[in-house]
Amino acid sequence: MARGKAPNLARRASSSAGAAGQTQIRENLGARHRRETDELFRTRLLTAAMFGAILSPLFGVVDFLAAQSWRPELPLAGFLVLRFGITLWFVALWVFLRAARRLPVAAMDWLIFAPPGLALGYMTAATGGTASPYVAGTTLLVMARTILVPGPAMKHIPVVSFLVLSYPITCFLFGPAGGDYRAWFGNADTMGYLAANLFPLFAIAGVGLVASDMIHAMHQRLISARSLGRYKIKKELGRGAMGVVYLAWHRDLGRPCVIKIVNPDRDTSGALRRRFEREARETSLLRSPYTVQVFDFGVTQQGQLFYVMEYLEGLSLQEQLDKMGPQEFSRVCRWVCYACESLAEAHTRDLIHRDIKPDNLFLASTADGREVVKVLDFGIARKVTDGNTQRGDRGRRLGKTAARMSNSDANLTAVGTVMGTPLYVAPEVLEGGGADHRADQYSLAASAYHLLTGRPVFLASTMEELLWKTMEEPPEPPSLALEPGKVPKGLDGILIRALSKDPDRRYSSMEQFRLALEPFASAPGASTVPELSPFTEP
Repeated sequence: MARGKAPNLARRASSSAGAAGQTQIRENLGARHRRETDELFRTRLLTAAMFGAILSPLFGVVDFLAAQSWRPELPLAGFLVLRFGITLWFVALWVFLRAARRLPVAAMDWLIFAPPGLALGYMTAATGGTASPYVAGTTLLVMARTILVPGPAMKHIPVVSFLVLSYPITCFLFGPAGGDYRAWFGNADTMGYLAANLFPLFAIAGVGLVASDMIHAMHQRLISARSLGRYKIKKELGRGAMGVVYLAWHRDLGRPCVIKIVNPDRDTSGALRRRFEREARETSLLRSPYTVQVFDFGVTQQGQLFYVMEYLEGLSLQEQLDKMGPQEFSRVCRWVCYACESLAEAHTRDLIHRDIKPDNLFLASTADGREVVKVLDFGIARKVTDGNTQRGDRGRRLGKTAARMSNSDANLTAVGTVMGTPLYVAPEVLEGGGADHRADQYSLAASAYHLLTGRPVFLASTMEELLWKTMEEPPEPPSLALEPGKVPKGLDGILIRALSKDPDRRYSSMEQFRLALEPFASAPGASTVPELSPFTEP
């Protein structure tokens, strides 16, 4: 009974984990919206304080000109002291708020805008009340508040309303009426100026709040486009037929990572998503130090599948080959031994890579500077038929396979050599058979051959010729492609066996292949990769 219930319990647990993962993504995205909005709010408020510190003393020139022309009775000394005090207030706030990260942004908002609003209101009241041209200062402050600090309108209404109402309140308390509401409301001129100035103030505040809300909505969409739950997308690293690879930043852990997003086109039955989830879980269980670690997966709000891998510093073996040319046999054997250990663990879990090539073998370094090779991309979410087909009628299948690959990721170089994934595909896979651990062995041996000699196992000018050679022509020993002594004779036999057309003639496992190569590998860690600067969040 316990055994019978175990699969059902496992399925329910997996289903619950998947649902929880999707819920967590949405929750994290909402939390990130709030954090980024608050961070933007804080930055804009600091910018407003900086502008206030710069502009406030400049408006002292306006006070001086007013005292010399149209308002000779203006208390210039008092106004200049007030301007100086506002400037000091802005400077002190800018210095203090930069370090006060825990102070709520709402408190920052009131500290930055409320005192200047009251000061400008007092200046307006002291220079004629509702008829004073100093009301332009309050208008400018309202415009600056709504433009510099975008956000949801409902959140900003209290501060903006206070700034608008500071004009009539200060005029009533400190203007000619002196707080006498009868004299205030009984004066037609006062009410006329009040209405004439309040209308544009309210209009500017309303338009500014709507514009602020629109800018905030655009920013939210930008966050959604550049965010994936707890991950912040930094830049695109590569793009292929199955999806896009991004460099990202894990917000909670504070470290870089790599995200591959897969767009499941025409997956109407949901089979691809189920297979993706199954293989992502299996791959995440791989613990070999020579396998890139997959530590998260899920589905975006747009229905795209994604999985998250560790970020590695270094370069792929294809990049190493392009940069340095053919590699020493001892280093190549050591790299391949690392890859064998990674693939051996995967094969014990019935995970077949299906796309081993130098581009998917990454040369990285450990914390103490030793070089290691890690196997990338275990073919997650790739539609591959697991069933085997009978061999035969090779000519007809050769044409179909060539046409399919010609339209995919294979291409011709300027010298007519076919380059791309088909260079490393096992013959039985090209013939329509299923890929198993022996197909991975062939692809790894073909990659080693390329790294040793600087050229693929087979050269061809057309796709048909490449496929025919892969399925029919025996490979040339790698020692014949190089100067004598560059490759030991014994290594020839090992690679030629792993490149056998018949899968049964290859090594029985990756472990056996590794044991055969190990005598030709130098001591692990004898070489180091170039030191690279660690990626940090800007």
